[in-house]
Amino acid sequence: MKNLVLFLLITLSFFSCKPDEDNKIITLVNPSDMIRTDEAVVITRDNLVSLIASVPEVLIPILKDEKGVEIPSQADDLDKDGNWDELFFLVDLEPGSVKKVIVSFVEKNQIPEYTVRSNIRFANMDSVHTELSFANRLKTSDSPTTQKYFQMEGPAWENDKVAFRNYYDARNGFDIFGKRTSSMVLDSVGLIAHSYHELADWGMDILKVGNSLGAGAIAIKNNDKVYRFDSLESGIIEILAEGPLRSVFRLGFSGWHAGDGVYEMVHEISIWGGVQFYKSKVTISGLKGNESLITGIVNIDSDSLIIIHPNEKYVVLATHDNQAYDGEKLGMALLIQNSGLIETIEAPEVGEGIVQTYMANLKIAEGEPVEFYFYSGWELQDKRFQDEQFFLDLIRKDADRFAEPIQIK
Repeated sequence: MKNLVLFLLITLSFFSCKPDEDNKIITLVNPSDMIRTDEAVVITRDNLVSLIASVPEVLIPILKDEKGVEIPSQADDLDKDGNWDELFFLVDLEPGSVKKVIVSFVEKNQIPEYTVRSNIRFANMDSVHTELSFANRLKTSDSPTTQKYFQMEGPAWENDKVAFRNYYDARNGFDIFGKRTSSMVLDSVGLIAHSYHELADWGMDILKVGNSLGAGAIAIKNNDKVYRFDSLESGIIEILAEGPLRSVFRLGFSGWHAGDGVYEMVHEISIWGGVQFYKSKVTISGLKGNESLITGIVNIDSDSLIIIHPNEKYVVLATHDNQAYDGEKLGMALLIQNSGLIETIEAPEVGEGIVQTYMANLKIAEGEPVEFYFYSGWELQDKRFQDEQFFLDLIRKDADRFAEPIQIK
């Protein structure tokens, strides 16, 4: 009888371990006392191999929780070598919680359909508005000229909360589309007679950019003078990933002349579901050592810059005023690593070059990426954005999450 009991215990032990071996379980740990909603998780291919021992060469990972419920994910080939190199997904985690995720692998045609929560739109202005995977940046700085070439004057990107666009010409300005829907709308914006400067059911263009840096555009400071991207040999765009959860693209700049320097730059932009920001990763080469990176927030309708330090790692530069297109409340902010901020600068109100901008002066080093986040909170998206404190608290919470990331085991 004792031998039978021992046999049954060994058998049960064997089968209780077997699902872990078959299903490749990884564990997510929330080390903080914060509720994390739509927490972004990125696992590189190499990291996944270290976690689960092996990854099939041609198959795609898909995820489920312990109850067998699908966790939407995407496997992105960011280096365009034909194999995915980053697994991206969003999860919800209670304070101090542990979540087990089951990883399995399928053929590409077996990937489940997930709700689309991010999108990139870059199309020309021909009769069918052909979507583009490549185009040279225009050298004009005239908006009507750019309107003739590109839908929305250049690439635009969105998630289920916010949307942005880039003027794909010598201005390289960044603009904001306020959204009133969680649906992806940019594929059809600018295609009909209705102007996106007028309020529609989906939203509208809400920012006055002028000759400022708008919503987080880039410049360089060389020998105490700030230069925008208006003296460029060539510029291109490369779309790296597009939904359903995350979209990523790169803006490439070659032969950028600024003072006595000539630079190469890559500006990688990403956005994912559930957040009020897009993320920038900027890498510059050709530096001589006397340069710094500039980004900023337009201040055409704002007279005060808010500076807060939510924790030791991050600093927030923000405005909150009646600065949307029709005078609604709009919060804008940059979330920057504290160690990278040199100073804040205010551009002149008038003159040549960049004007009407609160600028962040950031440290840069040859070939090393600089990362920051740009936020937008519009009262017609969510009436709580009428309250400055609500907007700033949202960014504080993000800063705390970024400073104390979840653990992957």
